[in-house]
Amino acid sequence: MMIEAATSEIEKPEIESVKAIYRYLEEKFIKGGATDQEKQQIKHRFFHRPCLWDKATAKFWKPKHAFFEPVSFFGNRRVSIPTSHPYWEVYQLLGQNHSPLVQDYLCFLQELATEYKDLPLNEEDKASLIRVFNRLEAQLSLEGGSIKNIPILTANDGLYLANKIFIPDASWRKDYIDSSLILHPRVSAKLAKNAGALSLIKDVIEKPVDVTKGISIAQDEWCQTWQKAINSPEFQTGLKRLIFHESDSEPIIDMMWLKTVKVSPCRQIKVDLFWKDETKIASAIPGTYYFDEFSRIFHIISSKSKFIMLSYLAESLNNQLGEYAVQNLLPLASIIDAEPQNINNLLNELRIRVLLDDGEKSSEELTQKSDIIDHDEVIRLFVERVERESAQWNYP
Repeated sequence: MMIEAATSEIEKPEIESVKAIYRYLEEKFIKGGATDQEKQQIKHRFFHRPCLWDKATAKFWKPKHAFFEPVSFFGNRRVSIPTSHPYWEVYQLLGQNHSPLVQDYLCFLQELATEYKDLPLNEEDKASLIRVFNRLEAQLSLEGGSIKNIPILTANDGLYLANKIFIPDASWRKDYIDSSLILHPRVSAKLAKNAGALSLIKDVIEKPVDVTKGISIAQDEWCQTWQKAINSPEFQTGLKRLIFHESDSEPIIDMMWLKTVKVSPCRQIKVDLFWKDETKIASAIPGTYYFDEFSRIFHIISSKSKFIMLSYLAESLNNQLGEYAVQNLLPLASIIDAEPQNINNLLNELRIRVLLDDGEKSSEELTQKSDIIDHDEVIRLFVERVERESAQWNYP
């Protein structure tokens, strides 16, 4: 049975032959008590074929492109045929759905991606697409599930796979990146991330191409102060405490290199950006910091703000910790900016946990000490231990 027909072949939409086919399907498969398997076979046969006549648009539609609810957000690429249609049950039998599901939105995206390839979308299709992205995100929250590497709209109005574009979460880099690699501003960053889009701040690698040292007394003095703190043994212990506080285990990491590192202010830092260390996506853009592993120098861009330079240094140092990088950079910046002898007390005030080998003295150790010191000293050691544990567990 063939229901397919080109619009031009039908002189009158209401011709008896078309209505006769719909009546036949209604009598046999709806009123005739057809089995579910037989109904599925009919739907499978016609779901992808233009067989639903719509008088309003004067054309046949594929059932998968027709819905009972309004779908104006699809533009003219989908149609709404309401349940008031005399053969709506037949249309439902052939595959018309009440409203779009996640898969319907994904098919729409793929349709446009295939049609446009690398060309920008026209204004009408772009407007429809943005509305579809919004509805897709809402539908995903209802249905659950995940979407992987779907076509996503970019800043140059093109459609590209999600894992090839960047969410512009580093605004200072965005203007240096080709717009075909940047997420369109009206598309949800959350949706793009779930689909596999990359982060412009986390998923790119900087490689310096030019580092020009700065000449400023104030910035140089700040850097020398921070360098003195980082070189100190108190800083190493404090850094271990920060890692222990977040990871719940003492880090197995060599920190001896911190004893000799230098901190240098720079007037200019130029970097190239690479994706996965392979493809260059930007050249000679302004950078904020750079750690020279060979010379062990933290190069920090100069600023009139001490806080900004300190933030860059904390972030740069944290990047060198690899798997032990901390989530909260504020305590790290605080101990970089502190006098070495004050680091331990500062961390206590911040309620940062003490290391087990530094903060817990056994009863046996205290007893052994009591053999060579007076009882007042034993009491003092015990009070210090209680105070440390109170700070560790946030006791009042």
